[in-house]
Amino acid sequence: MCSIAWRSTAFQARPLATNSPAVRFWAKSASRPSWVKATACGLVRHKIHSDGRDLSHRKYIAGIAALLAVIAVARVVQTYRVTAQTFDEPCHVSAAIELLDKGTYTLDSYNTPLARIGIGLPLLLAGERYPQISPNDPDGNNYNYVGNKILHHDGHYMRNLILARIGVLPFFLLTVLVVFLWARREFGDFAALMAVALFTTVPTVLAFSSIAYSDMATAFAQSAALFAFATWLDQPSTKTCVWMGITLGLAVLAKFTTLLYFPAAALAIIGCKWLIERKGTIPRENRSYSPRQIAGALLIAIVVIWGGYRFAIGHVQESLQVSPQTMPSFQHLPAALRPVVRKLVLSDPALPAPGLLRGLGSAYIFTNEGASSYFLGTTKLGGWWYFFLADLAVKSPLPFLILSGIGFVALARFVREKKWTPLAPGVSALAILLATTTVKVYYGIRHVVVLFPLLAIVAGYGAAWLWQRPGTRRVWGRLLLAGLLLWQCVSTVAARHDYIAYFNELAGHDPSRIFVAGCDLDCGQDLFRLSQAAHARNISRITIAIWSSADLTKSDLPEVTTPQPFVPTPGWFAISLRARRIGDFLHTSYPPGAFAWLDQYQPVERVGKTILLYYIPENGPAPARN
Repeated sequence: MCSIAWRSTAFQARPLATNSPAVRFWAKSASRPSWVKATACGLVRHKIHSDGRDLSHRKYIAGIAALLAVIAVARVVQTYRVTAQTFDEPCHVSAAIELLDKGTYTLDSYNTPLARIGIGLPLLLAGERYPQISPNDPDGNNYNYVGNKILHHDGHYMRNLILARIGVLPFFLLTVLVVFLWARREFGDFAALMAVALFTTVPTVLAFSSIAYSDMATAFAQSAALFAFATWLDQPSTKTCVWMGITLGLAVLAKFTTLLYFPAAALAIIGCKWLIERKGTIPRENRSYSPRQIAGALLIAIVVIWGGYRFAIGHVQESLQVSPQTMPSFQHLPAALRPVVRKLVLSDPALPAPGLLRGLGSAYIFTNEGASSYFLGTTKLGGWWYFFLADLAVKSPLPFLILSGIGFVALARFVREKKWTPLAPGVSALAILLATTTVKVYYGIRHVVVLFPLLAIVAGYGAAWLWQRPGTRRVWGRLLLAGLLLWQCVSTVAARHDYIAYFNELAGHDPSRIFVAGCDLDCGQDLFRLSQAAHARNISRITIAIWSSADLTKSDLPEVTTPQPFVPTPGWFAISLRARRIGDFLHTSYPPGAFAWLDQYQPVERVGKTILLYYIPENGPAPARN
């Protein structure tokens, strides 16, 4: 226990002097009775906590970490008027207002409601409500249509878009807090500070903290649940059990991927603990993992999940939108479950959280059918087992990855020391990456965004390990760390205003040939810039093939037309990289080669990172690039 107290309170770059009386007493008491050791441990703790410099130093470190978080928030806010409405934002806005205003959750139950509560609250407080839509309106149940009506209500489009995005910031700050607390608990203050510095400068993290998406809520809740689980496993008690139940419930409310990632990571942590302690020579403390505690945590999680759906109750037929006459065969379900589901539909009992039931059904069908994915110029149903590993490799700053690698290597010392808790963040990240190789939906780095807080903790320890190199290696370690941190700063500053489209140096000059879908590159974020470019060129009519869910009639654009596949269209022509590569634009999907005829022309301008603007003449060559 003394070693734990030392690790969690001392600033490791400046350890307690080895010639202090407390440390000498501890060293001499190694072979003495337990009460002597306890006294020595108490003296060490007393020395650390009674030293005003140590206590003030910890506050100083926490203050710097908080400042780094504030700087990151300021950088995020600066993107609000540059980044146009991204594709799923109206979906999240409409579902959020439906849940908070009407108490129902039918527009899009495939996505869980935690982030939407955050997204919807600022809008609700500003007076936005679910729009009045005629029952005869064919688009009345279209979440994009409803979301755009809410965003454009009373001409407050930009205000409402910003308010929705502000609702994501608390989840970002909570994730920073998890990173700091977990890193400090296991590796000390300096590692915690480095972990926060690295996490808050990852462009992908800033990207999904700046738009009204569910991914930062997922990063927070899933990492917090794993932190709480590891803490409970190390120190089982009523308090840690309650926190585990709350965070697990929030994690399920954040995203259904929790049902895959959390068990995989939890099993990996348990396996790591068992392997370390099985071979350990240090006597282990008596820990009681009471089944009552586990049941209590699960009960708390269930209540939290139900609360996220506003404690709604609904009948099975209404929840699944089926009747005995229209009941499908449920061929997507395992054979053993089909008769159970049919019986539930026929008996039609009332169940809690009907939105959860409907969402689980939708998610199960979608993940089993698979989805089309794009990688290295190829589009196919399903994907590649190494998709997310490759995505992480090109969507993360290289110094972040290098420090993570150093951290993983340095963690070997804890294996030798028979300590499993410092391994938990790294083991969790590896288990989640391994779990992604079994899925059928490979669709963008945001679906594994929980990896970034976990890897930031490991990278923070890697940074601390370099800083604390002994002897003559200390200078080289610190120089290497300084160089990597400078590289990280250059990378994050260079990505400003274009965090969504960030790729590292491994992606080359055209990252669209590697990844383009799933908001890895093209998420519709450059529509504002296209409007500015069209006005600057006095364009009166333009053909558009861009990936966007925005209402183009209210987007300050010239007269807009849409193209036909494989048909050259003269005049001004704007196309996004997603449409160029795989044929997707607006809410339409053409074959991947639908716009291959553009190969014979050169774009007049590149608008932002994702839109190519052409002028296609009636006759003759296109003008050269500016």
